[in-house]
Amino acid sequence: MAAFPSFLSRLIPNTARAPGASRPAPEAAQAGFLPRNAITATALADDLAGRLPALLVAAERLARTVGQGSHARRKAGQGDEFWQYRPATQGEAASAIDWRQSARSDRAFVREREAQTPHTICIWCDNSASMRWHSDPALPPKAERAFLLALASAAMLLRQGEQIRLLATSPATPPLRLHGHRALEQMAHALLAALRQAPDMPDLPPAAAIPARSRVLLFGDGLYPPAQLQGFLRQLATRQAVATLVETLDPAETTLPYAGSTRFTGVEEDTGRLLYGSPTLQQDYAVIWQRHQAQLRTLCMAAGNPPVLHMTDQPPLAALMALHTLLAAGGRS
Repeated sequence: MAAFPSFLSRLIPNTARAPGASRPAPEAAQAGFLPRNAITATALADDLAGRLPALLVAAERLARTVGQGSHARRKAGQGDEFWQYRPATQGEAASAIDWRQSARSDRAFVREREAQTPHTICIWCDNSASMRWHSDPALPPKAERAFLLALASAAMLLRQGEQIRLLATSPATPPLRLHGHRALEQMAHALLAALRQAPDMPDLPPAAAIPARSRVLLFGDGLYPPAQLQGFLRQLATRQAVATLVETLDPAETTLPYAGSTRFTGVEEDTGRLLYGSPTLQQDYAVIWQRHQAQLRTLCMAAGNPPVLHMTDQPPLAALMALHTLLAAGGRS
């Protein structure tokens, strides 16, 4: 997966070396070197495990705040909720006619209810090294916020009676079916176990493990090579699955709030990058970043939904509300 320095490398030819600026230190490119404010998978998992009861409570509270109403099924069927009126057809049973509505017209109408068949919704969290970084110790690592949003989304959907499956990154690990009163706790422990075993450069989840005609919620930073993401989304399309990316970002990734000569060290496959002070550095970066966002949005829209953008310096409720709205709006099925 392409991380922060992959974007920065595109700026290097446009930035002149400042007089007296030092070259990158050799140790910056050594394997295993973690940049400032990055955290290892084990350390993050230990930290989250120590705060797990509070995180579960927070996830449940977010789910309750969003609301308990089930989202639309977008088709007629057996259920309690009114969906639409339709003209009665020949041979329609008299008991199916809505006589009050029919009295307002010269035609007979049937009152249809909305189908209540549960959806299958798959959830996946990106645990790669770029997710275990934050620009400021006061901000949570992106993986921590994705962890919370994934739990809150599952809590919201479980309350609505949906069928939830937690996807693994490894093809050898089958999806975990979540059910029962301890489903959220079960999911949290599975996420922590996956985080402890996470390599720095995981792939996207295996498309073959995703049920046909399901919804897929991806919690990650969107810093994926376009060809890789496009290939994954095309595989989902062949399975008639709808994907939604909850793009979790650190605010520094969108603005590059650094001045002077700054060395950036990759957390995944990238080596170090040294950018020299330039009056147009942030402007150049903004152009590259917006281009990436536009490409990401195009790919996601083709797969069913636009990405849901969440910044780690913002409360998570807004992202959960936006996700709830997209699920309520339906999408391809």
